[in-house]
Amino acid sequence: MKKLALITGGTSGLGLACSTKLAQKYDLALAYCNNDEKAEIAKSEIENKYPECRIEIFKKELCSYKTAKELYDSVVDKFLYSPSILINSAGRLRDGLFLNMDFSTQEEMINEHLITAMALSYLCLKNMYKDKFGRIINFSSVSANYFKKGQVGYACVKSGIEGFTKCLALEVAHRGVTINAVAPGLIETPMTQNMVNELRENKLLRKKIPVGRSGKPEEVGELVQYLCSENASYITGSVITIDGGRSLGDNSI
Repeated sequence: MKKLALITGGTSGLGLACSTKLAQKYDLALAYCNNDEKAEIAKSEIENKYPECRIEIFKKELCSYKTAKELYDSVVDKFLYSPSILINSAGRLRDGLFLNMDFSTQEEMINEHLITAMALSYLCLKNMYKDKFGRIINFSSVSANYFKKGQVGYACVKSGIEGFTKCLALEVAHRGVTINAVAPGLIETPMTQNMVNELRENKLLRKKIPVGRSGKPEEVGELVQYLCSENASYITGSVITIDGGRSLGDNSI
């Protein structure tokens, strides 16, 4: 029986890049929030490329333990077994100066990014622990340690993701379960396209990013694919930055 990967935000952006890479080996449960058409297109494109991969999509706005449990139960009901791989990639970016934003926005970001990742990990880990195999990849960001005005909430949740990743990794490593985080910098996705275009037009990409370009979603997908493999069984509790050197010096965007 093929192992199952549950990927939140798995039908767009970096989540879709991960889904496409993992489809080579695993069956996929792809969670998304609200764009039915995009989700169906993503499913069809992956199926056409990897027809041996079973893919099911699950529409769920993840904002609490309750919604995470509903998603998890739906996945297990559909596949009849629990995921061995969990990719926590869902979560929106909402910038704004702290005092100019309604505080409910900060609470929403904490629930979407951190509480959801913790809840799904809690739910999936029970079977991973029993089976002596599991992979959890949490999405952090360079913003966890490389700060910008207007990202108080985002920096908070991504810093929390990194602490959660490292501490949890200590508790389950002896059972063959690895927990790691990926911290992307500027990756060219629909969410960042306007920023990338502006930097490119103003010839600032080389100035802001040492390698001189934005990242590609598939580069993040390949990193996640490796971390999910047997070859990465000695890597746990790590936060791996993939940002073209942006966070090495004073190159903030």
